[in-house]
Amino acid sequence: MLRRYLSSIAIACCACSLLLAATERATFILTDGERKSGTVVFHGDQHENLINGYLNLGVDNGKDMTFPIDQVAVIDFAGGQPPTTELARLGARHTLVTRNGAAQSGRFVNMIGGDTLLWENEAGQQQQYAIRDVARVYLNAQGARTAFNYSPATAAPAAPPAAAATDVSGARGITVRVDAQQTWTDGGINVTQGDLVTFQASGQIRIGPSQGQIATPDGSSQDPREGNRYGSRNRRGVRYPAPDVAPGALIGRVGNGAPFGIGMQSQPIPMPASGRLMLGVNDDDPTDNAGAFNVIVSSGRGVENRRSRSQR
Repeated sequence: MLRRYLSSIAIACCACSLLLAATERATFILTDGERKSGTVVFHGDQHENLINGYLNLGVDNGKDMTFPIDQVAVIDFAGGQPPTTELARLGARHTLVTRNGAAQSGRFVNMIGGDTLLWENEAGQQQQYAIRDVARVYLNAQGARTAFNYSPATAAPAAPPAAAATDVSGARGITVRVDAQQTWTDGGINVTQGDLVTFQASGQIRIGPSQGQIATPDGSSQDPREGNRYGSRNRRGVRYPAPDVAPGALIGRVGNGAPFGIGMQSQPIPMPASGRLMLGVNDDDPTDNAGAFNVIVSSGRGVENRRSRSQR
């Protein structure tokens, strides 16, 4: 009787172990093009896969293969060759693609319990995906394109992006996406000193690691480094690109000139110099930001140029 009881316990334990081991499989495509496949293992009380900057794969001998996350270009769950349209739209941030083809940029957080992927979207909100519903996670866009033998020359021709427009006649505007994690974004036009440029900005971004550190194009009333109202310099000596503008606000500059505030004002702003218009976020360290502003940029000639034309 005791032997039969112990056998039942052993069978139950084996079944439990198999259940815990029933994790999803993945292929890590490394930045050098090498591919490593195995099970999505997990360790510790939190059942995490990414531990201390290392991703883990289980292999048949019961051991783990570990890889620094910065050496993994793609976590591939679906296999096969992704469509060129998917590779073409990869950006500076991580990209998650589900098996139905939907894609979003953000930040890969971790894989939990062997079957769940944690993701942070552009608004800084954490989401959970069943790994079985995810096709790929791109961690390094250039490494991914190289691994899948993609180059713009091999892709289908695409319409020129709106930001490439250089019309400064004021007859039309162009829409520019200003990524909060990018120091400066091409504003899409060349300007001449005195040109009057109109900006229509919308959206909100996060300007720090905490969920509540939110800024509109007019910025935030709180200094994200100190929690106090902003000034030209906070107590840690951090200086923002535009010292007299609120943290996180939409700012601009012409070429490598001094940054100036833009915000949500509707009045045209005279350009201080001639050159390429650049747009950015007023933050000393954009790496912990999330989200983007959408800005419609339209430009006409400055007052002096209009006067000179009227006098002809």
